Amino acid sequence: MVDTTNKAHVLLTGVTGFVGKVVLEELLRRREELGLGAVSVLIRPEKGQAGRVTTPETRFQKRVRKAEVFRGLPTGWEQWVSVVGGDLEEPRCGLSEADFAAVTARTTHVIHCAASVDFDLPVKVAAASNITSALNVLELARACRSLVGMVDVSTAYVTAWRPGPIPETLAHLPRPAEALYQAILDGSRSEQELKAETGHPNTYTYTKCLAEHLLCERRGDVPLTIVRPSIISASWRAPFPGWLDSAAAFAGCLLYAGLGIVKAWVADPGVRLDVVPVDVVSNRIVEAAFQGRMPAPGEPVPIRYAVMGVEKALRVDLSVDTTTRFFRERPGAKAWPGMFVGRQEHGFSREDLLRRGLPMAAMSALLTATKKNQQRRKLEKVDERVRYMNAAFEYFTHHTFDFRPSIPAALEGYTPQAYLDIVNRSLYQHLLRLDETQMPLAGKAHDDTLGDVEWLRTKPAAPWAIRSLGIALRKTLRQCTATVTFDRPSFERAVAAAPPDTLFVLAPTHRSYFDFLLMSYLCFQHPELGIAVPHIAAAEEFSRIPVVGNLLREARAFYIRRGVGKADPAVGEELRRLVGARASLMFFVEGERSRARRVLAPRRGLLRGLQDTGGAFTVLPIAISYDRVPEEAAFERELGGGARSRMSLPAILKWLAQLARGQVRLGRIHLACGEPLLLAPSADVGALSRKLVAEQQRCITTTAFHLRAFLAQTQLEGVDVAWLSAAIRARGGRVLDSALPVPEDTSAAFHQSLRNQWMHWFHGDALALFPDSLALRLHVERQGWMPPAAETPTEDVRLQRVVEALFAPVAFDYALVARGLGSPDAAAPAHTTARAVLETYPSAHLPHLEDAFQALVEREILVRMESGAHAWGPRAEALKDFLDGCVLKGAAADELAQRRVAS
Repeated sequence: MVDTTNKAHVLLTGVTGFVGKVVLEELLRRREELGLGAVSVLIRPEKGQAGRVTTPETRFQKRVRKAEVFRGLPTGWEQWVSVVGGDLEEPRCGLSEADFAAVTARTTHVIHCAASVDFDLPVKVAAASNITSALNVLELARACRSLVGMVDVSTAYVTAWRPGPIPETLAHLPRPAEALYQAILDGSRSEQELKAETGHPNTYTYTKCLAEHLLCERRGDVPLTIVRPSIISASWRAPFPGWLDSAAAFAGCLLYAGLGIVKAWVADPGVRLDVVPVDVVSNRIVEAAFQGRMPAPGEPVPIRYAVMGVEKALRVDLSVDTTTRFFRERPGAKAWPGMFVGRQEHGFSREDLLRRGLPMAAMSALLTATKKNQQRRKLEKVDERVRYMNAAFEYFTHHTFDFRPSIPAALEGYTPQAYLDIVNRSLYQHLLRLDETQMPLAGKAHDDTLGDVEWLRTKPAAPWAIRSLGIALRKTLRQCTATVTFDRPSFERAVAAAPPDTLFVLAPTHRSYFDFLLMSYLCFQHPELGIAVPHIAAAEEFSRIPVVGNLLREARAFYIRRGVGKADPAVGEELRRLVGARASLMFFVEGERSRARRVLAPRRGLLRGLQDTGGAFTVLPIAISYDRVPEEAAFERELGGGARSRMSLPAILKWLAQLARGQVRLGRIHLACGEPLLLAPSADVGALSRKLVAEQQRCITTTAFHLRAFLAQTQLEGVDVAWLSAAIRARGGRVLDSALPVPEDTSAAFHQSLRNQWMHWFHGDALALFPDSLALRLHVERQGWMPPAAETPTEDVRLQRVVEALFAPVAFDYALVARGLGSPDAAAPAHTTARAVLETYPSAHLPHLEDAFQALVEREILVRMESGAHAWGPRAEALKDFLDGCVLKGAAADELAQRRVAS
């Protein structure tokens, strides 16, 4: 049991609601500061279908404990919370004798957040939820022997609209609150009469107004404070920016606008809506309970606004424009977003008829004629919701309320535009359950509600070749990929961090010829990112391909010769021209495609060429991660010792024929951007190029397909995709879902290449488990561009199995090379090239063999001749020490050795 002696104990109502959850989170997060011992949450049982009752404890587990709002609290936070069953509309709040005795004995603070926010409840029902409940909580607070204070959460809209400032005072009533309350209970006056007297637009604001008066009149010696929030929406900062779990009120209006469901909104475009972040509300409630001065008997009840004020309120037109633009830039809308905003005199009725009424009638008639009654009812239900929203919120969208808080909201960095961005992102993430870090860009699963021609019409002006390639790639990716996604926030952060006077240089990883098409497609598809479709430095061989060479040139490619070893004047001139034109650029710092999915050593020629122009550039490191690459078959052949394939028109046509037959299945592709790098005239190009490839490696994404392929080959006891995914994430990596099946007839080169996609996350573990392995140390030095992730405790046998399975082939291949050289006493090594070793040991991985030869050259055990073959070097006698350092001990290494010897 938790010792709560001499500590505060809060009784909280409404914890299953939006505000109640945030209040509970803040109480627990600030527990030590507040001197809080525990929180009792009062939850009523819930009656469901067939008379089933959901207990308060079950409701807490399902509706509260699992909410993401609590993710930042330490594990076990539930020990500070006790669930009490009750019903606020019943005397003594429906508590049992035992619970009533316990609650009244220990409670020091009562926070009443529960309410019904439905605008159209019958007045008697609304009164039970908002008046009777509040009065019952007041009586419960009165019975608490150690009570310090009570906070009642009301609404800023208890005061009917009027021009001028609205202070923190009780709203005017035409007659005593007790008389009005009694009129509701006995039904002596109609709902319309009651609202007409006060000017309230609905039963919610009316009953909350009466509740304030009655609480103040009946409070006696209960120390009471009233907190009045305005329109509550997503959090600004706490517990994290953008938490939201309710589509009510403002959030619902914006969501329906963004989804393209609401096409006309009856509103005054210039009205300012006082929308307050929920963490501002929560903080005001907690401060009122623990920091504010509670009134003594006979003193006026303090009323505190939780509002933003007119200056920080959100204009209706700005809100709608921002949201519709946000959703146009992101998939997920039900229809293309776009909305009319205006009053009746602005033409609302006409626009609503054209945009909603007539299309709705036509669709309903069609569904009726085709006997699709279920779809018709669903459509009519959505339309009913749209009409309700326009009717229910018309009062608020036609009046600007000038609330005057005694304690203004002070939020660092707050602007209406910044907050709208947070709200829209929270709608997208928390209500639609969509992830901006995995935003669909193309592929079979991508649906932006637009046909190809209509999609092209929405894109900005661009050369014909770019537009043609754009629509061709859109169709191609739909045919051969399940989904293409990109991490939008990573690109937005990089663009925002760029100094305003620099040009963008896109530097993607190079795994496929698709790479430059995908990056250009991203810039074309999403111009709002602020990166123009780039001019691309392409290999000269492309220029010689009929049709393709000219098409790419028209699509902003310029051609360079690779491997010349010195500055090319023609390339320098082209770079100066493009820099003078303020164009964005793209090149591959690795120079060539990495056939084994490794991050290759950077080449600095183009970086130096850019630096020589005297301009300033923001270099964006970009990782393009594939389940499978289009050139996979050619890469496997090359890794098996075959000659390198060259791009040609027949090869392109052959691949397109396979695509047309449905024989190309690439699975998932994902793009992510790393931290931007500044290339200035004084920059160290060598250091910058190393940081560039390190950022690329950090951003490379693993998918479940890669992990399933690894486990299909290794079958490690106790290790599954979930465990591997968690291990990679713990080291800073990212694992995405993929349903692509693992092919059965694949080569060892294929599987090793897939491992290369993610094994760098275990470099630190490999060095910790095998500190004496020269081969692994050399491998990490050569392939680990980013610092190794900190190793985790090695007592977990599953980690040891994974690390052995990943790195034993590396050590074994290094040892193969060392053994295969023969004795240094011989006139020449037995194997003089990596390919010669591969011919003897076909199951070895060619890049490992090449790395081993390079390491031997660096140690002068071998020397490389102009022919590419190797001869003995001046330190050939060190071969034995090198070989001893390559032997790896372990079960996986022994098993691998046996398999390879057998093969």
